[in-house]
Amino acid sequence: MKNNKSFSAVILILVISGIIGFSFYFSAPVESKDSPIKNFPLEVGNWKAQDIPLDERVYDLLETKNLIMRDYQDSRGRKINFYVIYSQDNRKVSHPPEICLQGDGAAVVEKTPLKISSAINANKLVMEKKHSRELAVYWYKAGSHYTANYVDQQIRMSWDRLLGKKTSLALIRVIALVENNNDQEALSRIREFCALIAPLLSKYAP
Repeated sequence: MKNNKSFSAVILILVISGIIGFSFYFSAPVESKDSPIKNFPLEVGNWKAQDIPLDERVYDLLETKNLIMRDYQDSRGRKINFYVIYSQDNRKVSHPPEICLQGDGAAVVEKTPLKISSAINANKLVMEKKHSRELAVYWYKAGSHYTANYVDQQIRMSWDRLLGKKTSLALIRVIALVENNNDQEALSRIREFCALIAPLLSKYAP
């Protein structure tokens, strides 16, 4: 009898937790119109940027306007494409970027882990298009936690919601065109740029 009561109590707790979690997880996101990500500096070190205009359809698909897509160029003429999407309350914004990149005509031929800094582990993609080759590096931010794992950041957000907290999410992506078949130069360019932008993320994607 005692065992039956204990089992029933556990089931009841799980059901209640599931209902609360379901409510938090699928509640309608509330978008902040004054997200700091839009104020991310157009000049970082000796890199200067131009925003890439996006169609309203893209914003509708992503369910937020709290994102930036820019081309940065340094004083030597080297280029980097930088993309960040951020939300204080919408789990859908930070999706695996392979989906979008492949939809844009890129074939992902290699995916490997890459350490950006002591705090940031990322993924490196080698992509081939019809007439070009690119390297992409990306990672996620869940609150103050950085991770290369999509599931990890979703679990962290879901757990916080279960506890009645809100955790912001962000996807950070950097792409460099491989020139003269020199993958190492493209990766060095990405590392240099990431070292500059990484300290800014806690301020502009809090």
